[in-house]
Amino acid sequence: MADDGETTDQPAGAPSPPSHVDTVRQIQEALGRGDIMAPMAHLSRKVRWAVACADRDAAPFFKEYTGRQGVVAFMEAMDVVDMTAFDIRAVFGEGDHVAVWLHMAFTTPTGRTVDMEETQIWTFSEGKVISVDLFPDTKAVAEAFA
Repeated sequence: MADDGETTDQPAGAPSPPSHVDTVRQIQEALGRGDIMAPMAHLSRKVRWAVACADRDAAPFFKEYTGRQGVVAFMEAMDVVDMTAFDIRAVFGEGDHVAVWLHMAFTTPTGRTVDMEETQIWTFSEGKVISVDLFPDTKAVAEAFA
């Protein structure tokens, strides 16, 4: 077998570590099942988890969270809605960046429903997630909480 010049830290025959795309897909699948602890092992201690929005008061989870406890706080804030759909449309990436396209639907405590698409950008550094930026349909969510 010819030496192709590439080096690896893995023993011969060891399975490849999951790609960032695989990791994010696995996290999304677990979150879709309600497993909010799934991402924790993959998150940097100082991870930033943020909802991109103009009005932070429009929904209880429209905030920027820091650290693993912050991510738990986001998940707890999301508990106010009754999720009725959570479908992964696509997950793709390049290098340390992964994009996710989701379809989700939920009912708010006001009884209003939201049916929307959401985009997420996940950023990795040294094998850990350092930031997740969520881009939901902020207008639809705000109107459902009004």
